Amino acid sequence: MMLDSNSLMNTIDNVNECFLDNLPIPEEEGLAVARWIASRKGEKGAYRGMFAPTSQDFEHGIRVFTGEILTSASARHIMGQESARAAWLLGKEDPVVHTAYDQATKWMRETPDFQQTGTFCCGKCSLAFWRHYKVGNFKNQEAMLSKGLSVMKTFRSGDGKWHRFPFYYAVYTLHELELEEARAELIYARPVMEKYLHRTPKDIYSRRKFTLIEKALKQIS
Repeated sequence: MMLDSNSLMNTIDNVNECFLDNLPIPEEEGLAVARWIASRKGEKGAYRGMFAPTSQDFEHGIRVFTGEILTSASARHIMGQESARAAWLLGKEDPVVHTAYDQATKWMRETPDFQQTGTFCCGKCSLAFWRHYKVGNFKNQEAMLSKGLSVMKTFRSGDGKWHRFPFYYAVYTLHELELEEARAELIYARPVMEKYLHRTPKDIYSRRKFTLIEKALKQIS
């Protein structure tokens, strides 16, 4: 069951597990999840009126799908972006979901602060924005993403990683973008990814990383 009405983070993770493992999502269940996400729009703790984490999320801490810990405004922003992405993919044909989505993301079409570089204030938020922007209800997606990825390239640290951009969430994002610029960054990160495959997954986050890295390496082979 994907929906965890006590946790937006768990619900989004459950959805992304299905996407990562290419598992079918029953239409009725997907719509129920999308409508529940829509009901979180503008609730306490929402970033710019997007979809808010629950009190349990804030109490126990928020992580991205690959395990990196989030704090403060970045947690609220990234959960908003990931939730908008999931709601759109699961329920864009539903009037209730579509309306909530458009209202929650209206600021992204009107605010120019990120449109010059295709990035946000930090690497984590930029990654979440790219994941959403790639599949969401926006125009000129490829141009915006290419602009952001060109900025990411300048933050290479020379060892297969990046400054500002958390490695595993970055690989997760690049794998999903399916753009040539993203492929180039995955090729750059290949040595680190190959080294990770020598580890044994011990928890849910390491299992996700292992599956993700296998897919990313196959993508650039």
